[in-house]
This record gives sequence, structure tokens and C-alpha cells, in this order.
Amino acid sequence: MEIRDRRLPLNLFAALLRSAGLFLTGVGTAFLLFVSAYPLGLVSAYPAPPAEAIEGPLGFEQGVGDVEDLYRGAGEPMAAYLDRLTKAVAGGVVHYWTEGDSWTTADTRYTRISVFDNYLLWMLSFQSQYQDSLQNYEFVTPRKALDRGYGFCSQVSKIVYSILVDQGIDATIYSVPAHTVVESNGNVLDSDYGVFVPHSLIEIQQDPSIIDSYYAQFGSMLPLLKKAYGQSWQQLGTADDFNNVRAYEAKFEQWKWAPPIMLLATGVFLAAAGMVLQRRELARPMPQLVPGVDR
Repeated sequence: MEIRDRRLPLNLFAALLRSAGLFLTGVGTAFLLFVSAYPLGLVSAYPAPPAEAIEGPLGFEQGVGDVEDLYRGAGEPMAAYLDRLTKAVAGGVVHYWTEGDSWTTADTRYTRISVFDNYLLWMLSFQSQYQDSLQNYEFVTPRKALDRGYGFCSQVSKIVYSILVDQGIDATIYSVPAHTVVESNGNVLDSDYGVFVPHSLIEIQQDPSIIDSYYAQFGSMLPLLKKAYGQSWQQLGTADDFNNVRAYEAKFEQWKWAPPIMLLATGVFLAAAGMVLQRRELARPMPQLVPGVDR
């Protein structure tokens, strides 16, 4: 007679289940740490732009720690608030110029969404149908843009626009080939230069000399600015366009957490299931003697 332990196959299966669970738990934990590294400030997702690509005295004069600080205070006069907002955003974002003042693929390293910021959008940026939009990307979500810390005049305008719209304050982004600004309540907010102009674009377009005193500290740029303001400004996107982009960013910001959390949860479940099965089999009575076969 010989003893055949029928528990051995189940014990082996339980061990394999536990090992697979521990492996997936490790992978999920590492993946989750990778996704968390940038939000936790453990890595810098975006490289500092080269010195030759930065222009103007503004930028990082005073970083924006809390986006809520950019919201209008109770009883704060509208004009005073718009002026404060314009200067605060300008002081926290570096103006980034590219060679010849036009974007090229050489700028992708600075303008593409970082793998640490959102690996899903980073992967999409390599696909031909998304390259144009994701390799030169400007955030509509204020916190995302402020955390990157640099951008073109259209990027700072999107920050200002979103903050105003979030509060129900009327705002529109206008653009010409040489510049982009925000108009709100009959005022021009130029957070690229940190200049608030208490006149409408139509007024300035009719008489560009209005801006002389407001841009006085940018004397060398004044001729180009006056030329820009004298042009016909076009609205840069509709409210629905910006709402859709904001929703798009929020969706991918949520989705990036799903794979590591699912891996981690699956690993924990499999490891726990393997341990329970193994303990249950060990708790079973010893196998009975069964007839053996002589060979």
C-alpha cells in the first residue's frame, strides 16, 4: 500500500496563485509610485527651458502656490482683481519663445505632455493623429499649466480665461498672429507681459497709442505690440471648445490612476486567495491509504 496525497496539486496551484499575486502587487505598487511621483513633487516632469528661449523680466517672480489665491476675494473691486490676476499669472509663468518665434519639433521636449505628468497622453502623442495637438500642448486646467511653469502667450491666456470662467466672470481669448490676450468686462488682460489695460480691444484697435503708458517698461517691444493691437483680433476658441478640452484633461487625469490601482488590487486579491487556499488545504485531514500499484 502507498499514500497518495491529493492535496499536492491544490497546494501547487495555491503557491502559483500566491506568487502571481505577489508579483502583480509589486508591479502595481511600482506603477502607482511612478504615477504619483510628479503629483507628490518627487520628480520634475518638465525640463527647464533653455535660457535663450526665455524672454522678458516676468516669470517665477512669485510662484502660484494655490490656484485659489487667484480667485476674486469677497468685495474685491472687479478692476483691481483683474489687474491682480493678470500680474500674478505673469509672475508665476515663464514666457517661452522658440527659435524664430515659431514652434518646431525641436521644442517637443518642452511642450509635449510629460510621461510623468500623464503617461496615457504621452503615449498618444507618438501616434500620427495626435502629434500636432499633443506634442505642442497647452493646458486649459490652470493647475496643470502653472505646475509646468512656462508657455507661450496663448498658454497664460488660457490660465487666466479658465480662472475667470470658473467664477462665472465673462471672458474671451482673442488672438492675432503676433499675440494673444484675454478680454473681460471691457478690459484687456495681457498675462504674457503682466499688463492690465482698462480699455476694450475695439478701443485699442482704433487707437493703438492707448497702450503706450501701460507697456512703458517694454519700450523695445512697444512698436510690435502697437502693430499687433492695430490688427483685427480673432476669438481663439468658443466656450464649448474650452469646456471640452477641460473635460478631456480631467478624464485622462483620472484614467491614469486606473491601471496601477487595478494591478495592485488584482495582485492583492490573488495573493490573498492563494494564501487562503493553501491554509485550507493544510488544515484538511491527512490522506487515507489507497491501493498502490506494484511495478
